Amino acid sequence: MRIAILAEMFYPDVGGCERRFLEIGTRLVKRGHEVHVFSTQSKKELSKTACVNGVIVHRYTYSKDYLKLSNFRSISGVLKYSVATVFKLLSKGDFDIYYLNQWPIMHSMFVRPFFAPIIQEWCEVWLNKIVVFERIISKIMTYNVAVSDFTKRRLVRFLGVPSERIMVIPNGVEYKKFSANKHKKRWGKIVYVGRLSPHKHIDMLVDAFYKVKKRIPEAELHLIGSGLLLQLIKKRASKLDSCFVYGFLPEDQMLDILKSSWLFVSLSEREGSGIASLEAMAAGTPVITTDYPDNAAKELITSVRSGIVVQPNISDLVSAILKVYSDEESWKEMSNNAHLFAMKNDWDAIASQIESYFYEIRSKYDRVQGNYS
Repeated sequence: MRIAILAEMFYPDVGGCERRFLEIGTRLVKRGHEVHVFSTQSKKELSKTACVNGVIVHRYTYSKDYLKLSNFRSISGVLKYSVATVFKLLSKGDFDIYYLNQWPIMHSMFVRPFFAPIIQEWCEVWLNKIVVFERIISKIMTYNVAVSDFTKRRLVRFLGVPSERIMVIPNGVEYKKFSANKHKKRWGKIVYVGRLSPHKHIDMLVDAFYKVKKRIPEAELHLIGSGLLLQLIKKRASKLDSCFVYGFLPEDQMLDILKSSWLFVSLSEREGSGIASLEAMAAGTPVITTDYPDNAAKELITSVRSGIVVQPNISDLVSAILKVYSDEESWKEMSNNAHLFAMKNDWDAIASQIESYFYEIRSKYDRVQGNYS
C-alpha cells in the first residue's frame, strides 16, 4: 500500500505523536509499504525532504513561533500548513490510505473533501476553545482511531461519535530496547522525557525536586526533551544541584539515562495515552503522574499498578517521591508490574494491528467504489 500520514511535526521533533508515527511508519516500511509523512518545516535547518528509517518525509510551510506558550498554534501557520497540504498531496499522486493526526485539526477539514479513504486519529479530546472544530471533524469523518479506551470514551461521550466508528489502536513500546537490568538502577534518580511545554508542568517538578533534594541528598533530576520552555527551565534548574536539563538527546543517550532511572515523573494536564510513561515502564521504572481530568496516563498507571497518581501540587508530589524512596518493596512490585505490561505492548504488535485496519478500510472503500481489483 501507499500510505500518507499527515502530522504537523515529525522526527527529530520529540513528542508522543512524533514517536508513534516514527515507530509505526518504520515498521510499515519494513513490511513492504510505501509511507510518506506530510509535515511542517518546524525548524529552518531541517531539510524539506528526508528519508527517516525508510519513511519519506515532506516538510514545508515554515512558520516562526508556530507553537505558542498558550498551547495553541499560530492561526496563520495552521492555515498555511492546511492549504499547502492539499496541494502537496495532489502533487504526489493517489495514496491507498490517508491517515490524519489530530493536530492541528484544521488540516482535516481542508483535506477531507479531496481525498479518500481518510482515517482520523484522535490522541485526545480537548474540551476548550477548539471544541467546535473537534465537533466538525467528528461529524465528517467516517473512520476514527483512538489511541486509548480513555480517548474513545471521550469521543463517544463528548463528541457523540458512534462507538462502532472508532477503532482503538494503542501506543506501544520497543520492549527489548527499553528493558533494563534492574541492578543498574540508580536509587534516587528521577527522570522526565518529553516535550517541554506549559501543560507538562515541568516547573512544578523542578520546584518539587528542590524540596526532595533537602530530604534525599543523593537525588538527581534529569529532564530530556525540547520545546518552548527549554531555556526557561534551564535557567530555573541552574540554581539547583544535581538538576540536569539536556534538551533533545540522541536515542542512545536518552536510553542510558532512562534505563538507569529509579522514578519517572509526568505531570501533564493532557495525555491521550502516554508513550513516555510506557517506555519508562519497559525500563522497569515506576511512574508518578497527576490526577488531571484529561490525563489518560493516570488510568494506565492505576490499572497496571505501576506507579502513583497524585494531586497536581508540589506538596503531594514531594510526599509521593519520598514514599517510594522509603519503601523498596513497593518500588519492586511497581517495577515488576510495569515490566510485565510493557512486554505485551510491543510496537510490532501495534503495527500489525494498524496494518490490518488499513487493509480493512481500503477494502471497504474499494467495494463502495466498485473497484474489486
